[in-house]
Amino acid sequence: MNTEWRYAWSKPQVTGDLKTQVQDFYVEEQLGFEPDGKGEFCYVFIEKQGVNTDFLAKRLAQVAGISANKVTYSGVKDRHACTRQWFCLHVLNQEPDLSTIQEAFREPESVRVIAQLKHSKKLRTGTHFANRFVIRLRNLQGDLEDLRSRLNLIQKGGVPNYYGPQRFGINGNNLHNGRDFVLQGRKSQRKLSKNQSFWLSAIRSWCFNQALDAQIENGMWARLCDQDIAQFQTTDEQFRVNDMSALLHNKVMEGKISPVLPLISAGWENGTGPQRKESIESTLAEEQDLIAGLLSFDLSRDSRLARLVPIKMAWELLGEMEDHKQLIVEFSLPKGCFATSVLREMIDYKDKSVEKHHENIDSQ
Repeated sequence: MNTEWRYAWSKPQVTGDLKTQVQDFYVEEQLGFEPDGKGEFCYVFIEKQGVNTDFLAKRLAQVAGISANKVTYSGVKDRHACTRQWFCLHVLNQEPDLSTIQEAFREPESVRVIAQLKHSKKLRTGTHFANRFVIRLRNLQGDLEDLRSRLNLIQKGGVPNYYGPQRFGINGNNLHNGRDFVLQGRKSQRKLSKNQSFWLSAIRSWCFNQALDAQIENGMWARLCDQDIAQFQTTDEQFRVNDMSALLHNKVMEGKISPVLPLISAGWENGTGPQRKESIESTLAEEQDLIAGLLSFDLSRDSRLARLVPIKMAWELLGEMEDHKQLIVEFSLPKGCFATSVLREMIDYKDKSVEKHHENIDSQ
């Protein structure tokens, strides 16, 4: 299955290394609200390195003396990075002592509790508002003027909001397994296993990427068409485009509003306008068996921005006159979006962590 999708701004002319060190990829989860300081839930803000999110949740449960299903989190964060994220412990108004949490890990794994606050509501998957990234790319080689131009293009015009390679597994294993699984259709109403859920998600995401890839070629990815569904970049608010006014055109050009693409589900055609519907149908015309398989799982209606414009993006080039040039770039992205989809438009990077580890993680 194809995983080589088009670039919006052509293939980068600069190469570089990503995640040479764990600290080169920093992610901080932004809740979008403050815990209210009361209630039966304990919110814990943790900095971790070299630790899987789900594994850390289980260790938190052990240290707090509660069952693993009493610990939740909003998003999965990369093990091979320095990340800060919130966990929620259902402790019935008690104050768990987490001072010994580091003892559950060994070097180079690191876990540090930054804040511990009460809240009246449970933290659920997808609750957080955004993620803030600070990323260092090392050993830059190539045309730095091309890189500068790309940084400005991305800041103003955004990038295709592809699902990142993490979604598809090491060597595309989630796609290979997912295709076989989905083509069989749903065999029972039993709850899917964790692996089956990964496979199903990977195939649905692949269909989205395929449709977006085609719309980059025809220019639809960053413009609105009549009857499209549009969304603001910084909120979940969506609306149907009934009038392409000058004001709306201006907001699109400013990167404040972009079209969405529906994910495959029953009635997905109603989630976009006729031109975009025709484009998606044409792109996936040879995958009708796969589409039928997806529809058999009664997936919920959902959509995703076609264009991703990084929030408060800034950068600095270091050592331009030296052999070891570096780029430090920071930006925020809405939940569910991939920093790697931004980076791929900047630099033809090599993920150094892949050389050291092989782990399948989902989106951040």
